[in-house]
Amino acid sequence: QGVSFELKAGDALGIIGASGGGKSTLLKGLLGLRPCVRGEVRFDGATLDQWSKEQQSQFIGYLPQDIDLFPGTIAQNISRFDPAADAEKIRGAAELAMVHELVVQKPSGYETPVGPGGVALSGGERQRIALARAVYGTPFFVVLDEPNSNLDSNGDQALVRALAQAKANG
Repeated sequence: QGVSFELKAGDALGIIGASGGGKSTLLKGLLGLRPCVRGEVRFDGATLDQWSKEQQSQFIGYLPQDIDLFPGTIAQNISRFDPAADAEKIRGAAELAMVHELVVQKPSGYETPVGPGGVALSGGERQRIALARAVYGTPFFVVLDEPNSNLDSNGDQALVRALAQAKANG
């Protein structure tokens, strides 16, 4: 309750607290996934509902606490199923998340099919693919909810690298 903050391009904010303290609820409010009981969320002065869902998907990257990959390919999951997805952007996001090398080792590479929950992928692989999805297209607002919950040391390095690059990109 009573939370207020303003972020400028290139700012980073960490929210730390006890389990059940409302961190994920706050993030879902920022993303419009849960209604705000009081107050408002604004991007460039406009309330969140003044932006279409399509616009929001272009400027917001989100890595949820519980990772879901959807039936389709790794490339489709990284590109958020964008029908006009750019292969270079997909690869760039994968490289930033340090998952490119893991993907190209799969028999079908980026065309490897995944099912609900990322069938046939480890928790760390799903986490890094979801991180690539969050940074795909260089969104200006990136929200990460417990982003290192399934990561090993290489995954942690990828996360730090992705955060630094997102910050540098503004």
